[in-house]
Amino acid sequence: MAVNIFKDKLRHAQLFGKPVLAADQPIPRETVPDGWYCYDMRGTGSDPAAHAELVDYTSYYHSGTVLSPKPLKRPTTKARRIGKGDYFLHGEEMDLEAFCDEYGLDVPDDPIKFEMRPASPDEAGLFYALPAEKDEELGAIGHVRIDFGRDGDEFWHTWWPRGPEGLNTPEFKEELGQIMGQLRRSVLKDFSTMFRLCHIGGGEIGGTAARNYGFVLETERYRYCLRCNPVRGDYQAYLTCFDLRQQELNQVREQDSGPVLGGMG
Repeated sequence: MAVNIFKDKLRHAQLFGKPVLAADQPIPRETVPDGWYCYDMRGTGSDPAAHAELVDYTSYYHSGTVLSPKPLKRPTTKARRIGKGDYFLHGEEMDLEAFCDEYGLDVPDDPIKFEMRPASPDEAGLFYALPAEKDEELGAIGHVRIDFGRDGDEFWHTWWPRGPEGLNTPEFKEELGQIMGQLRRSVLKDFSTMFRLCHIGGGEIGGTAARNYGFVLETERYRYCLRCNPVRGDYQAYLTCFDLRQQELNQVREQDSGPVLGGMG
């Protein structure tokens, strides 16, 4: 289970002489505020629970995660050894606000504005091409097609309209930009990040040649369905956008235009 650094209490600790917040579980990197730093601690083969090294991220021998307002290693350093006495706990838990108050820091803003969840099996059809009449019924606006380039760290994207141009409003465009900005912090950061998050985040929605993964973000008016295809050499993501208000209007029209009783005289 991942840690919510803006709601959960973490352990008050010190590492390399600097105050940090620590947790046993991973901290999602997309939730780390700008100007803050997050690292994993890694154990060894003989003692997986030991705090032996500090790394950016580890998928094995994970023994903890630390959040720090200051960098704890150089960006080019792959692993920094944690020696005896380098890491210790103060014996208390505190949330991020209390930690900032303790050390005279400004409480950072939560960079995550929109909640993303794995798709359920019955939503799988929303992530693939639909007939034009189904697009109209669901209030489809269009989709963004994305790939990360040959090396996996580029970001190429193209907009494909799928509904009436009137749905592609300035309001929608502004919110789509915010959604894309958030996704670029996480699953759309680069190919390796997508590959990792897909395999730990759930939301498998099938696929013909490879596994595809679906994630949903919903706002007051729009639904965004992100299909991830973590395979090199192909388009790696499609973000389909639906207007929920238009969808409701279409449902009302369909109900109002129900079967006519009786016949012509």
